[in-house]
Amino acid sequence: MPFSPPDSFNIADYFLDARVREGMADRRALITDEGALSYGDIQAMANRFGHLLQQAGVTPEQRVIIALPDGPAYLAALFGILKIGAVVVMVNPQLQHEAIAYFLDYTRAVAAFVDLEAKDAFAEAASEARFLKHTFVVGDPAFQEVVDAGSDRLETFASNADDAAIWLFSGGTTGQPKAVIQSHTSFANTTECYAKGVIGYRADDVTLSVPKLYFGYATGSNLLFPFAAGATTALFPERCTADALFARIKQFRPRSEEHTSELQSH
Repeated sequence: MPFSPPDSFNIADYFLDARVREGMADRRALITDEGALSYGDIQAMANRFGHLLQQAGVTPEQRVIIALPDGPAYLAALFGILKIGAVVVMVNPQLQHEAIAYFLDYTRAVAAFVDLEAKDAFAEAASEARFLKHTFVVGDPAFQEVVDAGSDRLETFASNADDAAIWLFSGGTTGQPKAVIQSHTSFANTTECYAKGVIGYRADDVTLSVPKLYFGYATGSNLLFPFAAGATTALFPERCTADALFARIKQFRPRSEEHTSELQSH
């Protein structure tokens, strides 16, 4: 049965803030090569990113690009954007100048979070952009200093359930990539019906994905779905080669407690 959220509904609250209210602030949410972060840690980071956007003048329903490798900053940017009622636009962090220019113009994004290694490519494209006002370079010490100075408390904006939440993109096989605009309701509905109702995510699960978070499949399976259950996602920044994947499987030990129990019972 489809999920029916209240009229005022923001998936930053549904996927993140609610876990903290449920007493999971200290529960492990993310593991990376650098260690683990809790749900409370992710919420505090997201709140600081949200304050940064508000101070820059970003308002609800405006688009903000995330062009970052998978990691803590990606989660902070995504939930920070959502928490102020703005719209997440996820793109490949390794785009070349022409593709960056296309996405900046097509999405009319007013701000972008970019990786330090991609700073020059984005700066070149941003110089010609009609709508972009702010480029935040994650990994730059000056950026981190500003973020760290921000408050770790932020009230989540009361979005409407049918407001746009995230822009996903087609593969562009028949031309330039086109946006598939997803509402707050659509992500919650998929989570309730598929992640919980079919797959059965549980709090003790650890997830790991081959696709990166900017792919819609990974956005759900390796971030939103585990967060809805209070589970743990494992992320790594580099391209997913076979060697990188098997190394992370050994390191992070992804698992489903439900399936493990079934196997042990047989």
